[in-house]
Amino acid sequence: MAAVADPIAEHLDALAARGASPATLRAYRSDLGDYAGWLAARGSSPATATRADVRAYAAHLAASGLAPATRARRLSAVRGLHRRIAVDAAPDPAAEIPGPRRPRRLPAVPRARDTGRLLDTAWPDDPLSLRDRALLELLYGAGLRAAEACALDLESLEGRTLRVTGKGGKTRLVPIGEPAHDAVAAWLGHGRPELAAADSPPALLLSARGRRLDPSGVRRALQRRLRAVGLELHGPHALRHAYATHMLEGGGDLRAIQELLGHASLATTEVYTHLGLPHLRAAHARAHPRGDG
Repeated sequence: MAAVADPIAEHLDALAARGASPATLRAYRSDLGDYAGWLAARGSSPATATRADVRAYAAHLAASGLAPATRARRLSAVRGLHRRIAVDAAPDPAAEIPGPRRPRRLPAVPRARDTGRLLDTAWPDDPLSLRDRALLELLYGAGLRAAEACALDLESLEGRTLRVTGKGGKTRLVPIGEPAHDAVAAWLGHGRPELAAADSPPALLLSARGRRLDPSGVRRALQRRLRAVGLELHGPHALRHAYATHMLEGGGDLRAIQELLGHASLATTEVYTHLGLPHLRAAHARAHPRGDG
């Protein structure tokens, strides 16, 4: 049986090679560090842990008061680590350890009239406002994650189509409408040249210092705009949820929405059928022979 010098480091390196995001790697590094520390207090380690150790750790998490989603993520990290170790050392002590049941929470979604107010209320014409308008139009008009918007380069825009790199390095093509296209064109024509420096990256969206915009900058831009128009504060991901929900309410096909969002599984997209339930009930009432229409 081959010894693994640092199984956590090797596992994280393997995840990075498979395209795991920096945020995922940070979370797993923290989770597995917590696990290794807990094992050390029991006189064990990830390389020598038994099924009893892993079950005891799961019980420890259950009694810790952590949210189910956090416990599930930590146990997922532990199971992934032990699957990798088991290549060199059998059996896998985490193979049959179940995770906690996670409640299916529906994401908060801005109403269509609020997204209209957010985007259509008069904007200033300074460079940062031009950038913020282009950014928010893309988040809502193309259903982008904040990190995906930050990763866009100038060459990512091809007419009215965006080439988006999502989770795991997967690329998808997403159409954008006229409002988003016009906002980006205004930013590229009158805003970006004002912020770009000689050493600026080829990023579509730049910070005030001419660097690539980062997710914290995306959040600040959204919060600034929400305050300006007097709307309730929420995070950038709410615009992605609004994109999917409003598409569904407008009659969009669920599988098409899955592809546009870059979801690997249709089950992830299906949460929006709950959000659009009044719309679906109305469609049923109109169209089904046994409906109420």
